[in-house]
Amino acid sequence: MLNKPQNRLEILQPFFDSFNITVHEFVFTSGIDFNFVSVLGCETDESIEAMVNIVYSTGNFANIAWSRAYDADTYKEVFEHGHDRMGAYVSSMQVAGVD
Repeated sequence: MLNKPQNRLEILQPFFDSFNITVHEFVFTSGIDFNFVSVLGCETDESIEAMVNIVYSTGNFANIAWSRAYDADTYKEVFEHGHDRMGAYVSSMQVAGVD
């Protein structure tokens, strides 16, 4: 028997709104790992993570993956931030006696 999918975006929109999440794309997929993919926008990663934890707590989903997307300039800044602090990591490993 085939099941007709619900309009999940319509159902979830109030939930997204409560976290001030903007839905840019919400599409169904035919793959076996995930059955829908969404592109969301939000002011903070914490809001997305909190939403994911609430969804997990329902017990309806066992696998939710999310990633942050960066434009090229912001991603370059992320790497520069790490590069600038690499010396502190190396120093702490030397103090700990780790080669």
